[in-house]
Amino acid sequence: MELKGKEVTVVGLGRSGEAVASFLLSRGARVFITEIREKEEFPSLPPWLDEVESEFGGHTSRAIEEKDLIVMSPGVDPSHPLWVRARDQGIPVVGELEFASWWVKEPVIAVTGTNGKTTTVSLIGYILSSAGRKVFVGGNIGSPLTRYLMEEERADYLILEVSSFQLETASNFHPWAAVLLNIAPDHLDRHPDLSYYLEAKLRIFARQTPEDWAILNFDDPLIRSASEGIRAKVLPFGVKERWPGGTFIEGDEVILPRRGRVSLRGWGLPGRHNRENLLAALTVASLCGVGEEEMASSIASFRGLPHRLELVATIRGVSFWNDSKATNVAAASEAILSFDRPILLILGGRNKGMDFRTLREAISRRVKAVIALGEAKDEIVQALDGSVPIKEVEDLEEGVRRAWEMAEEGDVVLLSPACSSFDMFRDYAHRGEVFREAVKALKDKVED
Repeated sequence: MELKGKEVTVVGLGRSGEAVASFLLSRGARVFITEIREKEEFPSLPPWLDEVESEFGGHTSRAIEEKDLIVMSPGVDPSHPLWVRARDQGIPVVGELEFASWWVKEPVIAVTGTNGKTTTVSLIGYILSSAGRKVFVGGNIGSPLTRYLMEEERADYLILEVSSFQLETASNFHPWAAVLLNIAPDHLDRHPDLSYYLEAKLRIFARQTPEDWAILNFDDPLIRSASEGIRAKVLPFGVKERWPGGTFIEGDEVILPRRGRVSLRGWGLPGRHNRENLLAALTVASLCGVGEEEMASSIASFRGLPHRLELVATIRGVSFWNDSKATNVAAASEAILSFDRPILLILGGRNKGMDFRTLREAISRRVKAVIALGEAKDEIVQALDGSVPIKEVEDLEEGVRRAWEMAEEGDVVLLSPACSSFDMFRDYAHRGEVFREAVKALKDKVED
């Protein structure tokens, strides 16, 4: 698409919007910025902002008047009446992922799913780069794909985390290898129901051909049933079953589709969900020609990511784990079942349409008490009442103190909120940092 002289609206001035606008300006487009937040809410603004037309504090009809293209950031709801009106007028309305993909020539490895995307994308990138491949890791994490378009150095593979928000505005996005890790209720405050959410996720396969690869978690019945409509070559994986032609675990080895074997002896990340992430990553690495010994060496040195089942400290035999990234009930349930010791579970935040009753089974097997906080506190108490002792607290620092008071040697204090963080924190990382600081303060006090 020729951009020079085109009138393009960029919706949202976060990382994705800023990258898109910078790329458009470099190609000679005339850019209009529309942002729901006020200008004063931004700690810094791009230097080129004074050179373009813009509006802050809301979206108006200026954003669609005489425009050739509208590019939306992932957090923007495409069902907003203004963008619907633009489409009715024949103006193309696309997301940043779709927009950037128009200029990509390198093989794309795209990973989606409800949980585990960031860990899997990071692990694939780590394995491939350790094996000497040049990689770009980004998408929904780190750098937007549009940022890569402006880099001089080219990569052998583009490894992208892609969300349902990005996929629902993607129509021509075409990954060479597409991974679907799992499906569980999430973002139901935006998607009408689970079927709509699943449909958005499955768009990752829409443009694939029989020359491409689809790597699917066949242990998930929703994914298994959806695989019949995929045109790409399907490679299943699973930790519960040995799916024919797929990747599975046998003893202390991973068995790959072509019967290669990768030692698991150095793998250190806890939980079944992390083994699923590992199987997906190794399947992709095998498609990229990485040898089994190179894979084994890489996974032995991979240490995981912050705020994802991260051990913060052990105080007099009580371990404190930060799983702040668990923003839905499925992720919290997996975290709970990753331990074989009694758990003091810190739960709560802003509900995203979750049904906390679905946590009852996992809680009954591992959790000795729940510490509830945040906007969803009352919902949690109502959903879990009678299944486990529940203590209500006003903030995370109090939650850490109450958990410590109830804990015994050998117990686990687990922050796995099953909620978003925006009621009390900037984001999940800020919530995790506050938890770390609270545990550090407790450790200093106890061991002083």
